[in-house]
Amino acid sequence: MAELVGGGRMSETGSESVCASAAVVLFSTDLMLLSSVSGAAQSLGFSFRSARTMSEAAQLLRTDGTVLCVDLSLGVDPGELAGACSGSVLQQGIAFGPHVHTAKLEAAKSAGFGVVISRGQFVMQLQSLLAART
Repeated sequence: MAELVGGGRMSETGSESVCASAAVVLFSTDLMLLSSVSGAAQSLGFSFRSARTMSEAAQLLRTDGTVLCVDLSLGVDPGELAGACSGSVLQQGIAFGPHVHTAKLEAAKSAGFGVVISRGQFVMQLQSLLAART
């Protein structure tokens, strides 16, 4: 049985808590990631949206309840993207990229993303990363 718990959060007996008003926005052009992130988000009760361009991402970012997942291999400037979202969205944000692209990963950390990890870590920990943001 589901019940609302403060701030729009929903808890289900025997399962992980989910936030019914939360959304995951994936900024990537990778179709395999699109499928993985969409499935993980929906299994946790998040709505899901994807963005392929900076302008699409900026339109999808909401001030509360948005978990932004950014694929740094797109060549996006993390600082520019950080300027397009609120501080709370940025702190909940997950930036990921190839482990050998240390400069991009460091730029995302400097921009204020809450979690900055390698692409492999993102894929392997996807479910738990999203669950931690409810």
